This record gives sequence, C-alpha cells and structure tokens, in this order.
Amino acid sequence: MTTGYGLNLLDRQIINILAEPIKRDLGLADWQLGALSGLSFALLYSVAALPIARYADRANRARIVGVAILTWSVFTALTATATSFVQMLLFRLGVGVGEAGGAPPSQSLIADRFPPERRSGALAVFALGAPVGAAVGLIGGGLLEGVIGWRWTMVCAGIPGVIIGALVLFTLRDSRSGKVRGAGPTAEIPSLTAALKMLLSRRTFTLIAFAGALLSFCNYGAMAFAGSYYLRLHSAELAEIGALVGQQPLGVIGLGLGIFGATGGALGALVGGRLGDRFGSSSLRALVLIPAVGSILGTISYAVMFTVPSAAISLAVFAIAAFFTSVWYGPGTLAMQRLAGADAKATALAVALFINSAVGLSFGPLLMGFASDLLTPSMGEGEGLRAGILIGLVGGVASGLLYWLASRSIDREIAEVEGASE
Repeated sequence: MTTGYGLNLLDRQIINILAEPIKRDLGLADWQLGALSGLSFALLYSVAALPIARYADRANRARIVGVAILTWSVFTALTATATSFVQMLLFRLGVGVGEAGGAPPSQSLIADRFPPERRSGALAVFALGAPVGAAVGLIGGGLLEGVIGWRWTMVCAGIPGVIIGALVLFTLRDSRSGKVRGAGPTAEIPSLTAALKMLLSRRTFTLIAFAGALLSFCNYGAMAFAGSYYLRLHSAELAEIGALVGQQPLGVIGLGLGIFGATGGALGALVGGRLGDRFGSSSLRALVLIPAVGSILGTISYAVMFTVPSAAISLAVFAIAAFFTSVWYGPGTLAMQRLAGADAKATALAVALFINSAVGLSFGPLLMGFASDLLTPSMGEGEGLRAGILIGLVGGVASGLLYWLASRSIDREIAEVEGASE
C-alpha cells in the first residue's frame, strides 16, 4: 500500500519539476501550469473518489487499489504524447480518475489490520509514501529531463505503476472479502447520501477536512512552482552548484527538493504518527492539536524558504517545511476515521479527499499562478512568482485555526459516534 501511495505522489508531482520545460515546449502561461498540476488532476479525482470509496466500503478494496494504480500509471505515460494544453489537460484528468481509487481504500484496509492504539502509527507509515514518492519524482524528473527530455521522463514515471498495480491486483487480499456480499455487515452500510449527510453534519469532521484542504492549498501551490521559482531567481547559483556535482540546474533542484523533502516529510509523518499514538489514546484533542501546530510552523517555514537569498539555504529549509506539513497524516487521518464510524471509513476519507482536492489541489496552484501572472508585469517574472506564492501561504494560517477549532468539539463527537456503534 505504501509503495502504491508513493507512486500516486510520484505521478501526481513529477509535472512540477518538469514545469519549465513543458511551459517552453507547449507555450503555456503560469496559470495554465497551475491548472495542469492542480485543477485538471483534481476535477475528476475529487468527483470519482466518492463513488469509488463508497464501493470500497462494500467490495474488495485490494482489487480496487490494483486497478487504480494501473489506470493512473497508463495515463501518466500517455501524458508524454500531449502536443497542446488541452491534450495535456485531458490526460491529467485520466491520472486523477485513477488516483481517486488509491488512498481511501488503502487507508481503510490498513485501519482494519491494526488496533485503535496502533492505527495512527500504521497510517503514518502508509503516509511515508507521499514524501518518498514525491522525492523520487522530483529527483528522477530533474535528472532524466536533461538526458531524455520531459516526454520520455513521463513515460518512465508511468512504468513502475504497471508492475506494482499488477502485484497488488494479483497478490493482495482483502481480509473483509469473505464478508462483503449478502446480508450481514453490507446490509447495514448506509447509502452514499445518508453517509454524506451524516459526515457533513459533524462539525468536527468538516473542520478537519477543510483544515487539511487549506494546508494542501499551500503545499500544492508552493510545490507546483518551486522548480520555476528556483530557475527564475537562482539560476546563477544553481549553475555553480551544478558545475560542482555534474548536473544541470534542473537536476540540482530535483535533488535538493527530493532529498530534503523526503527526509523532512518522512520524519514528520513518523513523528506525527508516534505523537498521535502516544497522546491521542489519552486525549482525543491531541489528534487535531498536533496537526494545528504543524500547519502554523510549516507555513512559517515555507515563508522562509521562498524569501532567503540563497538557493542552497532555501532548499535546506524545505526539509523543515516538509517535516511540519507532514505531521498531520497519522493523527488527522485517524481522527476522521473515528468520526466516521466503522462502516464509512473509506467514504469519510473520500469526502475529505473531495474537499482537499476542490480547495487545495484545484485552487492552490491555479490561484498562485494567476497571482504570478498579474504581478509579473510590474515585478518581473521571478519576483512576481515569489509574491504569488507568499500570498497563497495565508491558507496555512487558516488551516491551523480550523484544526484548533476542531479540538473544542472532537471529544464529544467521537464519544457520540463510538457510543452509538456499541
């Protein structure tokens, strides 16, 4: 599951490191880059996640995940054939549809395999796929683009998923698979409409979902333009570093973002999961206060990253930003699962995914790109992009506030959910 999730992020994020070559080849504006890295992917990703996750609450989750990995990997490879913005947009829509069947069923499977006191840590291990997969995409994309070009790099990104998808499809078993048909648990599962009404009526769940979406607004927006930012404002320093290590500037950026992002993100996910296991069992408020602190400190780290004058220091600061913006994975996911109850775990995560995609993935890169295009005539291409990114970081502050508000009601609402299920 972790490897599949890593490929999810690899295929989703590799376009970020290839943004400038794609922009030059297809003649795109920054808002179009933002649309390709966020909006195009999220449009069907968020919509498809709900019915797929609802089906996963009833059917064989392992099979769903295997088919999803195969689907998004094929569309990632097909992206290499795009010759216009519209074609690229359509292929990214296909990637989004495939990835909609990845995370929610995987997290539901994992939750069934571990007792409550160990679930935060288990979900955090699964979340390691995000920084590691993104790192492999950034490093591999940056190194390969200079050798084989961005098109063949996209083909290379899609190949591993075909292998992993087949392995999942033919070897992984759903422990619930013998119980999903006929009467019994399946008959008691509420309809999609009832599940949505139930989840969105829970104030704490809604606050957590939007808090995560606003943090993603910062993450996806900033990372969609990180490669372009460094090339526009730090090209001379990157060329010097590249001469020392035998890499083109884009390769240096990929290595820096990949290594520091993977290190910080993996540590953040593990630490957050451990903190969730340790403190969440005695205080449910910890499940949202840990992410609240992470959102605020992560936003501050991003602000430093995009303002320091040195590219080397900026890349190093990314490790800190990745750490703090990853601590929410374990405790935040566990909080949403417990608020959902036993029969709607995948649906709950799909609802959160829908909100996350609609708010964060769709509008983070798009609005930061728009801001960059608006400010570029007066500030220049590099400074305009920097300003656009910094403006977007206000979403991280709002994320921390929403997590804190959720801490005021999480005890009562989880007690109601788990009391009703007994």
